[in-house]
Amino acid sequence: MKTRKLNIVKVVECAERKGLSQSRLANNLDVSRETVSQWFKGEKFPRPDKLLKLSMALGMRYNEIVSTPPSANEPIVAFRKKGSHKITDQYLEEARDTGRILSDIVPYLPFDHLTRPQTLIRPLQNYQYIQQVVTKIRKQIGKASNEAIEFEDLIKFFNDLNAIIIPVLWGNKDKHENALHIYLPESMTTWIYLNLDCNVHDFKFWMAHELGHVLTPELHDTEGEDFADAFAGALLVPKEIASIEYPHLRRADQISHQLSHIKSVAERLCVSPLTVYFEINKYAAQSKLPIIDLEKNREIYKANTNFNKTFKTTSEFLFDDEVPDSDQYIRSATEHFGSPFFSSLKAYVKENRKPASFVQSVLRMSLLDARNIYEAL
Repeated sequence: MKTRKLNIVKVVECAERKGLSQSRLANNLDVSRETVSQWFKGEKFPRPDKLLKLSMALGMRYNEIVSTPPSANEPIVAFRKKGSHKITDQYLEEARDTGRILSDIVPYLPFDHLTRPQTLIRPLQNYQYIQQVVTKIRKQIGKASNEAIEFEDLIKFFNDLNAIIIPVLWGNKDKHENALHIYLPESMTTWIYLNLDCNVHDFKFWMAHELGHVLTPELHDTEGEDFADAFAGALLVPKEIASIEYPHLRRADQISHQLSHIKSVAERLCVSPLTVYFEINKYAAQSKLPIIDLEKNREIYKANTNFNKTFKTTSEFLFDDEVPDSDQYIRSATEHFGSPFFSSLKAYVKENRKPASFVQSVLRMSLLDARNIYEAL
C-alpha cells in the first residue's frame, strides 16, 4: 500500500513565497500551530478537509502538495544537476517514462540474468565506512590505495555491476542534466546517461559518482546524491593519498604554492583540484588536524575554473575536436565505454520493427538526430 506524504519542500517554499508563516497558516486552516509544525516535519498528514484548505491557501494542486512513494518496480531516477537548476516534476516523469521504455531492452542485454549485481548492504554516510568501501572496490578493480583510478577501471566495473553506460552529446543546452541515472528494480539494471560535453576531469568524478549510485540503489534523492558524492571523492582521492599530500600543503608558505601543489595532484589523478582539496580536508578533519583554508577569498574555486579551461571536454578528447557522425558516435560508445547499449538497442529495434521515434525516446534527442542513429544501426 502506498503511503501519502506532504511534499514538504514545495509546501514550505510556497508558504514562504506567499508570506504565510506557520502561525498564519494555522489561523487560516483553523488548526493549532503545533499541528502545522507536525505537518511540516512529516510527523503527521493533514485530514482530507484540512488538506483541501491547505491546497487552496497555497494555490497548489493536489499532485503538487502530496507525494506518493513509487511502486516497487517503478523506475528510480537520479540526476547530476548543472548549477542551481531545479528538477521539475514533468522532467522527473519524463525520465521515468524513459526507464519504462528501457525495460523492454533488458532481455537483449548480454548480462547474467540469474544472479543479482553487487550492492552495499547498509550504506552509511560516514568517512570511515566510505573509506572501507573504497578499499574493497579498489582491491576488486586491481588498484593500490595510492594509484590513480583510470577511466578503463571504472568502465569495467560498471559492466560487472550490470550498469549500462549511454554516452550522450547533450551539449551546453539550457538543460540541467550532466548525467541521468535510471535504476530498474525488476531487472536490477542501471542505465547511466553520461554527458560527453563536460570537462574530462569532471567526467571522471561523475562516473565515480554514478558508480556510487549503482552500489546503493535503495538510497534516493538527497541521501543518495550525498553518498554518491562522498564515495566518488574517496574513490578517486582516498585517505592514503590525502594523508601524503596534506603535509605538503601544511609546509607550503604561500597560498599560491598550495594551489600549485593541489593542481599537480589533480592533473596526476585526472580529477578536479576541488576534489583533491575537499578530500584532503576530509582526511584532516577525521584526523583532527588543522584544515587547509583556501576558500576565504574563493582561491580554490578560481584555481579550479582556470585549471578546467586548460583541458578539453570529453567529447573533444574522444573525437579530436570534431562533431562525430552517427557511426563514430556508436563506435565510440562500444569501444571506449564497453557499452552494450547500441548492440542491444539494434537487436530490439530490428526484432520488434520499432521506428526512429523509439530511438528518439530512448536517447532523449531530436527526431533528426534519432533518425541518423537509426540509419546507422
